[in-house]
Amino acid sequence: METLRLRQDVGLIFIVTEELKATLLDELHTAAEEVQRQIDQFDFRARQALAELQRTDLTRAMAARQQIDAEKRRLEAVKHELGDRRKEIEALTIGDEYPRGTIEGQVDVSLGDNLYEKLAGIQMVVKDGIVIQLRQQAVRPEDIIIPDSRNQRPGE
Repeated sequence: METLRLRQDVGLIFIVTEELKATLLDELHTAAEEVQRQIDQFDFRARQALAELQRTDLTRAMAARQQIDAEKRRLEAVKHELGDRRKEIEALTIGDEYPRGTIEGQVDVSLGDNLYEKLAGIQMVVKDGIVIQLRQQAVRPEDIIIPDSRNQRPGE
């Protein structure tokens, strides 16, 4: 075997355009509406469940109330985070680079290749849906963590 194909994360970097900002803001608006819908449904169901529990078992009703409050705080935190992200998107300047996550790619490693360069990773720069640049990320040997097979048991 002369070549080995490995999986590798490819960073997605988008160039900010008016279209990208509009798309991101629309996604956030849709997500915020969905979270608000979940909050409303949760409130409705929680009120019904609490009313029933209070009639039958006050102790369980108090415990349920605490769980309901915790879930409601979690949903409100998600809604608040979406608002914060909206402000970040609105503050982006046209032409800025905006990291948008990763996708999985593959890299072929052959005999004689520099492993550190191969494992460093790639960034794909996209503008208006068009790939405009592929960047090889620079990594020093000390940045690469290679598992020590001596510390693993068979089958791990």
